[in-house]
Amino acid sequence: MSEQTATDAPSGEMAEQPRKTKPGKFTPPTFSKILESEISGMEGHPLVLEVNVKGTPLPQVQWFREGAPIQNNPAFTADQTGEVCTLVIAEAYPEDSGNYTATAANFYGSQSCQANVTVKGKDDPGYIPPPPASNGPAVLPDTPLPPPPANVQPTSGLLDDLPPPPPEEERKGPDAAVRMQQTRVTDEYHDRLRNPPPVQQEASATGTLKVQEKKAAYVKQSTPVARAARTQARDREDLRGVAEKNYRPNFVQVPEETNAKEGGLVRLDCKVTGLPSPDLVWYREGSPLRQDSNHRMIVRENGVHSLLISQCKASDAGDYTCVSTNKAGQAEFTVTLNILVEAQSVAPTWVQKLKNTTVKEGEHVRIFCTAAGDPVPYAIWKKDGIGLTEKSGYRLGTDGQGTFFLEVDHASKADATWYTCSAHNQAGSIMCTGKIVVQIPHVSQKKSEQKSGKQFYMF
Repeated sequence: MSEQTATDAPSGEMAEQPRKTKPGKFTPPTFSKILESEISGMEGHPLVLEVNVKGTPLPQVQWFREGAPIQNNPAFTADQTGEVCTLVIAEAYPEDSGNYTATAANFYGSQSCQANVTVKGKDDPGYIPPPPASNGPAVLPDTPLPPPPANVQPTSGLLDDLPPPPPEEERKGPDAAVRMQQTRVTDEYHDRLRNPPPVQQEASATGTLKVQEKKAAYVKQSTPVARAARTQARDREDLRGVAEKNYRPNFVQVPEETNAKEGGLVRLDCKVTGLPSPDLVWYREGSPLRQDSNHRMIVRENGVHSLLISQCKASDAGDYTCVSTNKAGQAEFTVTLNILVEAQSVAPTWVQKLKNTTVKEGEHVRIFCTAAGDPVPYAIWKKDGIGLTEKSGYRLGTDGQGTFFLEVDHASKADATWYTCSAHNQAGSIMCTGKIVVQIPHVSQKKSEQKSGKQFYMF
């Protein structure tokens, strides 16, 4: 079907007349900066695609990957600030590789540019790992410390106040002589406590006082170094017990409710912690989700899990639940995915086409046709290939349900010709033709016709 001429116009109330604009006032989109044909990235690094676009009015840019529109989500962010348009992949991965297209469009046209994006994985030659995240020192979970080891037997009496001898490595260094002396004194005192000499009944008060003073000397000499060693050893045991403890899964990053167009790409990212490393299972509306050509589940070493849906369908809409499990417990979250399904347009088809119509000169004539389609089509009328409007001397109308008509109050010789009606909607257009025949009497027969009361007409 040829394009509509400047004089074409939809009939009735179905469409508006195009506005006349001054030449040069509006311009179609153009790129002042296009995508490079080949773009490389590294796994785990951010990746930015940028174009600059011009046009009047300012074009809007839409991004596509492998022909599928990209929607904003935590993984992909499209932004347009004036003429600068960017697509940011927050954390690129090899599966993000592919053909990316930026399409700029306004009312007066569209323009596209493409780039082949390749993301190198950690096993590829030349891979550079991302810099480590700086989140401050690691902090152990707020969990009560375990009880002391069971193999430590309680003591009583003076042994409770005396620490064990320091380990061998602590006996070395500049203070080795002092520490050796302290160890010798401590060992001697331990031996005396375990094997006390016979008590002399005649021990005097003075002797008892000397024994107590000697005991205080032993304690004073051994406490500073030995107690520090005992505290360090006990702390190491406590930390070892904490490290061996299991921690239930905990989601530290979850996706938000996401809207995606049918046929587009969606990536739902989450991050989970736990000890041992948890396993994840995805569910849609309570049913386990299995991997296929359009659904992929990827597990990262840094604890990030991704659910990729490459070609969204209406059946993909719903609530997605991710369940993380290890032997310490489980955690879960639910996110809603909405699929925006565009209305399916139906091209027009004829229910009734125009028919040839014959009338007498001066009589009223009406021709019509009916088309079906979704959305309801609008009509454009032409006479001998020239577009008709209400100012052409014809009444053009529609019932709003796909029936279009053309009327002439007093048919004349000028109306006897071919008429074309074309029905249009966004899915397509169709056309049909019909002829109006006007009967006009011969001039030479007018008198005889008046006498006999008979009239003869010619086509």
